[in-house]
Amino acid sequence: MKKVLFAILLLSAGTGCQPANISSVMRGSDHENASMETRCEPSDMRDASEMKQVLSKYDGWRMVYLSEYTTGNRFGTVGVMCFERPKK
Repeated sequence: MKKVLFAILLLSAGTGCQPANISSVMRGSDHENASMETRCEPSDMRDASEMKQVLSKYDGWRMVYLSEYTTGNRFGTVGVMCFERPKK
């Protein structure tokens, strides 16, 4: 029984470890301006309704950062989006 569990663990470790595909884009930010506020939100990029909810929440903000993470054995992409605008 222990040999079977060890074999399953070894097989799953070998197939589960794939290189990650990470990409990011950063626009010029006005980070030196003290009157700017920045917010970042994680998002499951497979879910259109979640993406729409995040993007509508930051309507009027400027997107300054987008990062995506996925692997070959993952279904979809997880990401982070950062937005900035002048403080009100």
